[in-house]
Amino acid sequence: MFKYQKQIENIPNCPPPACRPVNTQAFRFVFEDTNHRNNFLPVLLISPKRQLSKNTEKCSGYALSFFNSLEKARSRYLKLKRVNRNIGKLLGTHIAKGFINETDGLASEADKCGHFDLYEVENADLKKKFCVICRTEGCEI
Repeated sequence: MFKYQKQIENIPNCPPPACRPVNTQAFRFVFEDTNHRNNFLPVLLISPKRQLSKNTEKCSGYALSFFNSLEKARSRYLKLKRVNRNIGKLLGTHIAKGFINETDGLASEADKCGHFDLYEVENADLKKKFCVICRTEGCEI
């Protein structure tokens, strides 16, 4: 059972059938305070009023966003910041690094920007597996 099963159970093909268990290093936007509520919450739980029309977007909204490299995470953050300069108040001001394994849930394939979604299983606790490594705008690549 997935951590947000109640929210996704009526969304067709959620998680998408192509999602698979993975063993991989991952990077995520977080707040410096490791106990910040939003650090490991899906975007639709952070901003429940966010309007998403497509089922694929709604489904993805209940997954956690990760990147497969520090460089790609930093690049995406800088692009988001150009569109919304307050993005740090929502997604965080730092990048955390950790390791996701096959017992944590199902992951989508990384896209060309290195982004992938993780649909966590009920007992996953990613907070224990990640540590803050740098500020989003000050990471050494």
